[in-house]
Amino acid sequence: MFICLIVGALVPAAVASGADFTNNLFSDLAPLLALFGENFAQQFLSESFTWLDHIIFAMAPLGIITALVGAIRVGGPSWLKAVIGRARETRASAEVELMSSTSHEVCELWNGEAIVRTMGEPIVQQIVYLEGRENEDDFGLYTCLIAAEEEKMRLHVEYGATGPNTQYTLSRNRAPNISLNLPVHRHGQTTVDLFFVAAIGTVLQTGVLVFSAYTAYNTSLMNKVGGRPAAYAFPLLASGTILLVIGMIICSVVIESSTVEGVWERINTKEMMRVFWLQRKHVVGDTSFDSFLIMAREHRPRILNSRRGDETAAPKAVVLQYLTAIGVFTGLAGFVLQFEGFRGLSWSCSIAQLVAILVMTTLRAYVRRGLLKKPYTKAVPFDYEMDWLALKMGFNADFL
Repeated sequence: MFICLIVGALVPAAVASGADFTNNLFSDLAPLLALFGENFAQQFLSESFTWLDHIIFAMAPLGIITALVGAIRVGGPSWLKAVIGRARETRASAEVELMSSTSHEVCELWNGEAIVRTMGEPIVQQIVYLEGRENEDDFGLYTCLIAAEEEKMRLHVEYGATGPNTQYTLSRNRAPNISLNLPVHRHGQTTVDLFFVAAIGTVLQTGVLVFSAYTAYNTSLMNKVGGRPAAYAFPLLASGTILLVIGMIICSVVIESSTVEGVWERINTKEMMRVFWLQRKHVVGDTSFDSFLIMAREHRPRILNSRRGDETAAPKAVVLQYLTAIGVFTGLAGFVLQFEGFRGLSWSCSIAQLVAILVMTTLRAYVRRGLLKKPYTKAVPFDYEMDWLALKMGFNADFL
């Protein structure tokens, strides 16, 4: 009888404890999962150029830690870099992972299966074929710099937080951007796509807050999804979500501001062109790359180049450091408040946030669908890359 009384007293407590554990597990699930997704977040942030990109990343974000650490690596003050263990990191290490740019230290090459970014100085030449110029002495083949010197092409700055009057520094030693120029539209996306996804993200994140408010203050609904929540829960969740969104936008802006994008286009903007790259067999780092012709499959009206921002511009660097600190601390504070808010609310609110994260992750992959596009490639004889190209064009007028 005594044992039965003890068991009878412990079972309700165990059931209640198990219910609390289950509720806390579901409540913690979405915020904790949002911290991960490092590679996905790096891929999206490295090629974010507009405010719509920043908004898309910030709504129901995935890869919060990556965004915070990435902003510090790219534009943070030295003391913040020391805090995350990146005090002695080279600029190229951050560039290869987080930026869209190429330089004399970072390049893009074809490894036989895909375009890869790696550290090192490549042996690859970007060549532009201008349609309508094939009967001239140069057969319509130019580098962008030569075409500009002959007044057949022009360059202007399109993206970057440095303003429209920025002088885009040209260098013959900088590696060309390959991945940015494979789809006709940037990453295969259009402005309509970005507006559409940004609007959906805003609606989803707002919808999570509205649903959470109903579970917190609507008596009939709160009884169906776990009972009355703590009084502090929804205010913490709402304020934390707003701060987290602001922090993620700032971090995305910091990473985007680290590069400047220039656009090459023909003087007659109605004329099209083809762009391809001749890659010579060589070794970069510890990886061997064979000789290839790499060519975008579609004709295109312009060519996008991305380079690192001017590191010697002291006023901008200081502003970027302050902006990074603001974004990091705002994002951290927002995550902590949001996490505590979810713990005080019903598990259904956390599940709603998880669904929003999954939907936005799918939509972010959709707007970056151009990354899946592969170029036309052809293996060419080592040391005879230009000769091979001349023979192909000489015997086949429609080769390009």
